[in-house]
Amino acid sequence: MSSSSFVFGLCEDGPRPIEKSFRNGLTPEEAERRWFADLLWKAFPEARSENELAELVAEVLTTERRPIHPKTVRNWLRCDNSPHFRYVMRVLAMAGAESLFDIFDPEA
Repeated sequence: MSSSSFVFGLCEDGPRPIEKSFRNGLTPEEAERRWFADLLWKAFPEARSENELAELVAEVLTTERRPIHPKTVRNWLRCDNSPHFRYVMRVLAMAGAESLFDIFDPEA
């Protein structure tokens, strides 16, 4: 091991190689975003379109202190952004706790 690779290995904030899953071709972050998007559809099976789902989710997740805009939900559905953990837990509760296993073993 050269000294430069040793220093690089100790650098916590340095660039990291992107790991791709051999199962689905997604990075771990992409897979998590896809899981949440699928979870939204599972929690609101009555939705027939992305726009309808975005409106429903925004309405349900909006609180007096934290409004959620349908565009934010569309970004989650398109895997452009990750939701805050507070929303993951609420949607998980609506979709059913067994949905949590999908993230650990998506092929099950």
